Amino acid sequence: ATTSKMHTAVKIRPAYSGPVVHVLDASRSVTVVSSLLDEKNTDDFVADVDEEYEELREEHYAGLEERKFLSLSEARESKFEIDFLTRPPAVKPSFIGRREVLELPLEQLVPYIDWNPFFSTWQIRGKYPNRGYPKIFNDPDVGAQALELHKDAKEMLQEFIEGKVLRANGVVAFHPANSVGDDIEVYSDDQNRSEQTRIGVLHTLRQQCEKETDDPYMAM
Repeated sequence: ATTSKMHTAVKIRPAYSGPVVHVLDASRSVTVVSSLLDEKNTDDFVADVDEEYEELREEHYAGLEERKFLSLSEARESKFEIDFLTRPPAVKPSFIGRREVLELPLEQLVPYIDWNPFFSTWQIRGKYPNRGYPKIFNDPDVGAQALELHKDAKEMLQEFIEGKVLRANGVVAFHPANSVGDDIEVYSDDQNRSEQTRIGVLHTLRQQCEKETDDPYMAM
């Protein structure tokens, strides 16, 4: 489940009859799947996970008993207010609407690659202060391996670029929006924000758990 371990234990596990296991990211799912497919140990593995999730559920519900909640109207009275005089709106984009980006040269994208998930997938991680790209190359234990792996990956990318094996297409859109109560309405026309130009509504939930500070109660 690509969510938090607590959410997995409280919301997902009770609603599903089969095994449910939380992993931090997809690159770490291999060991979990191996444990589930191991006929000799799968029952013990699932039992251990279920026991841990049962403890998390007990912890979660015990914490709820101590919480205090505002009524929805009280929470709305303490909503986040934006002062546009002191915090001007963001710069208006050069266009409003949807545009396609077709056949973008791959060599333009290579400098923007985040290599950290790549090394994580290969389970290569440097130790402080050599965590993350490019510091990982300085790590005395995995630096040489990371450098060689990175070299191989860049050579493969170059083959893709020269052979035009892949095409890079994308879509970008900018639309005006504003809050209406706890919802966010999205429009097609910045000059005429009305029901006729409304193209969508993003429904949100207002925070109601009482806070010890004066922080606003957000709708997210």
